[in-house]
Amino acid sequence: AMIEFLLAGVPLLLLMLAIVQLSLLWAGKSAVDTAAHLAARKFARVAREDFRKAREMAFLEAFQVCRNRPGGSFGSAAMTALDVTKDGEQGANRADAGEALCVRLTHGVELVVPWIDRILFTLSPGKKIRLGGHYYLMLQSTRWVTVE
Repeated sequence: AMIEFLLAGVPLLLLMLAIVQLSLLWAGKSAVDTAAHLAARKFARVAREDFRKAREMAFLEAFQVCRNRPGGSFGSAAMTALDVTKDGEQGANRADAGEALCVRLTHGVELVVPWIDRILFTLSPGKKIRLGGHYYLMLQSTRWVTVE
């Protein structure tokens, strides 16, 4: 009876841990989407007057949302990047009123559940980073905004 319990218990434990990690990852993706939305709105309001200041304000907004999300920290927030492009690929350095620009946020979300972190890190096809014993998936969110 003990062997059957162990044979059934280990996969059930791994399944429960996977559910917890995927829930945390889903919450992290939602936070990245929210941060990208708020950063894009902040950028669109200021970009016509001062493009550089608008980028800085948008990045600061995204940085704060990513840092304050559940599971967020200064370490994970330091892996935050904000790109502003005209066509999704070419960089932009100025904006006119009514112009559409692409704001892309990339943020590292740490995989924190033991055993499952390594499995998800290995299986993930996207951008990822391993720092020491910490595993991070680089989640992206893109928003198109019209400069006000």
